[in-house]
Order: sequence, then C-alpha cells, then structure tokens
Amino acid sequence: MDCPKCGFILIDDRWICENCGAEIQMVPDFEPELENSISEVLLNVADEINPGRKEEVPEKTEEIIPKPKLKKVDNNNKLKRYLIITLSILVFLSITIPVSISIYRNNSAPYQISRARVYEEMGDYENAILRIKRADRIRPNDAEIRLLWAAYCFSNEDYDKAVEILLEMISSPRFTWAEKDICYDNIIFIWHMMGKYQEINDLVRASRDESLITEYQHYLSWPPVFGEESGEFNGSLLLELRNNAEGKIYFTLDGTEPTAQSRVYTEPILLEAGDYTITAVFENKFGILSDIVSQNYFINIKKPDSPGVPLSSGRYIEQELIIVDVPEGSEVFFTTDGSLPTMESELYEGPVTMALGYTVYNFIAINAEGVSSEVVTREFNFRLNSDITPETAVANVFNAQLRRGRIVSLDGKAMDEEGYFDYVIDSVIEIAGKGLFYMIYEYYYLSGEEPQRTGHIFAASAFTGEAAHLIYNDLGVLDAINI
Repeated sequence: MDCPKCGFILIDDRWICENCGAEIQMVPDFEPELENSISEVLLNVADEINPGRKEEVPEKTEEIIPKPKLKKVDNNNKLKRYLIITLSILVFLSITIPVSISIYRNNSAPYQISRARVYEEMGDYENAILRIKRADRIRPNDAEIRLLWAAYCFSNEDYDKAVEILLEMISSPRFTWAEKDICYDNIIFIWHMMGKYQEINDLVRASRDESLITEYQHYLSWPPVFGEESGEFNGSLLLELRNNAEGKIYFTLDGTEPTAQSRVYTEPILLEAGDYTITAVFENKFGILSDIVSQNYFINIKKPDSPGVPLSSGRYIEQELIIVDVPEGSEVFFTTDGSLPTMESELYEGPVTMALGYTVYNFIAINAEGVSSEVVTREFNFRLNSDITPETAVANVFNAQLRRGRIVSLDGKAMDEEGYFDYVIDSVIEIAGKGLFYMIYEYYYLSGEEPQRTGHIFAASAFTGEAAHLIYNDLGVLDAINI
C-alpha cells in the first residue's frame, strides 16, 4: 500500500506513514468504477420500492365475486426494511471492496510491475526494486521480472547484486536457454565494465556452449598448442607453439613454470641434441593466464666438435691474430660482446685481429643439420706497451677536428648540422714504414636516432699520438696522412 499523501511504500501493518507522518485510513477512497457499481445498485433498489410504471390489465367482463377483507399492509415499514438492507449492503461493499482491491494489488504481479516502472521513470530505483521484489515473490519463475530486478540493481550501481540475480537465473532449470543467453550477455557487460576479465574467462569456458565461446573468444585464454607431441627425434626439431587469440606465449626449456620474465615465443624453437621439457602458458590481451601445459622431447643426434682456439685468454701488449680450428662439416660463428653466438652471428672466415681493450669472444660450431657445439670462450685484454693510451689517441683526433672546424664545441657539435660527432677506437693497425696506429671510426649522432658511422676513418700514432687521416694511396695501400 502507498501513502495517499506522499506516495511512500507502506509496510502492511503500519497505521502511520514513516515518511510524512500522515495517519493511514484502513479503508481507501472509492474508485470511479466502485462508485458506478454502487449507484447502479441504489437505482435497482429504488425501482423495486417505487416502480416507474405499472402494466395495464385489459378489461374483462367477469362475474363479480365478493372478496374477503384483507388486513391492510404498512408500506412505510416495507420501505424501511428496504432502506436498512440497502444501507447494510453499501456498508459491506464499502469495506470489502476496497480491502479486496488492496489485497488484489498486494498479490498482483502486473500491478507491482506497473508501480515499479512508475518509480523507474522517477529515477527512484530503491522503491522500484522493492516493488519488483514483491512481483518476484508472486511470480518467482518470471524471467521478465528477474531481468527487470537485475536492471534496477545495475541502475542503482549495485553491480554485484545484479550479477548475483543473473547467475542464479543461469544455474536455475526454470529458465530457457534464450533467457539465460540474455543473462550471459549482461553479466559479461557488467564484468567488462568492472575489469573482471578472469571471471569472464571462467564463466564462458564453464558454459561449454560453442556459440557463446565463439562470440566471446577474445576474452578466453586457452593453453598453447604444441606443433609436435612428446617423443624422441633423430634430428634437430623446429617446434611451433600456437594460439588463435591475441596475446603472448611464455615458455621455458627445462620444465620450470613460465612467468612474465620467461622467454616470449616469437618463432619456432630450435631443439638440438639433448633432453627438453617445454613448458608454456598463454596470456591474452586482458592479462588472463591459461593453464600451463608441457611436452617432453628427446633429440637423439650427435653434437659437432667444438671449435679449436689455440690462443689463450689473457693480457696482451702486442696485437695478435685469433686463429680458429673449424670442425669438419661445420661452420664457426662468433660474437665479441659476450652473447651466445647463433647462425645470425658473424661467420669466421679467417684469422681475426684482436680487438683493442678488454673483449669477450664466444665461438660455436654449427653443422649442416643446424646442431650446435658447446660454446668456446676467450677473454683478451689487449693494450699496447706505449705511453699513448687509447683515450689519448681519441682525444688527439677530436682536438684535430675541433681545430679544423668540423666540430664547433667540446660536446662534438657538428658545424652547420643539428647532430654531433663522436670517435671510437676499433683496432690497432700497422702502416708500412710508419709503425703502429690506433684506427678510429667517426660516428654521427642525431637526437632520437641510432648513431651512424660516417665514411671518415682516422688514426693516431701509437707512439707519438699524432692524429692522421687514413686513406688508400695510388697503389691501393692504406696510408696515414697527418691532419
């Protein structure tokens, strides 16, 4: 029942409105339909008491028979009895009909829904929810009522309650799949808004419905698929990992659990001789991790012999040539920055001039099947036995360029250009008839770009420090021309 004064929803056994304090009448006002019904009853009673017309009896010629005298009837008493009966009926109707209407309303789902929609239009979702909950108690199996209830909770920003109602509908056998499909759509919309992507993944996968899984595939995180099943292979293996969703695959080679710090799969994994346990996990674009999966592979092939490097690690004051013994049927690749060499690294094609300063060389042999040997490492610290250090040699070339005007400031600013020049020692070379020189490359730096090596090569005498420009003379022989 609503308060007739302010419209507040009343608890059934309260006599005073909690909102405005108005006293509540037990009997509501008549409605027009009720008034018309009562008026019709009164008119019928009046017609019985005072008929509007009497039927005319046709005259007949009959023998007059004397009639006995009858007792006179009191018409006033008859009228009183009619009035008492009529008033009693009216009093009874005035009580029972409004009460019946009130009972009907409290037990009518359509009425409660209509009142809920009125509150919805007013933006009063608290009262709309109270009304729709009454309707749900009357018709608990009505999907329309449940969906309205969830919608009102959502509009009232009670997202958890809205999801709770929809999840209950999904788990109930009372609702059809079409109705449950609406529930799935609304739950996923709410959880996406709340950033609950893991819950979406779990819900859709648990549904086992192919159409739903296809529609919301981008929320799911399925385990990676291996291109080969576990087994033994007589040859190197390029192993593919696949997943049809947007995201990353993390993997390890030793069976440890992959994390965000593990290797990211970007290309087939080369498995050479040995025993591998490949463990992988997929992370979709919402950060949801799949189940971890793994496969075991035993690659039964012989590794090639390791490269032979006769020159030992150590400190050198004279430049040496690094010679490598290449195993038969293999090629040797090497790096000078301490990284693991691969087939993409520099190919050994002959003696390598020892680099100036401290350098870590890694060598590896790779056969025709793509199988790699063990890595061979050498560490060389080469510094000439001279008073002219590499740092002094670079400074002399820099100052010579500053005097010439190629650079205009101590930070290497180029003349008439936006960038800067820098100078880096590459190695020590011997110029016929002139002795040993530090060979120095010039690099051009522009903000936001990778440094580029220019075509100019400079040098500084390892014993006098004098700066020079390296060129090839007319005989095609490298020569140092003083700057």
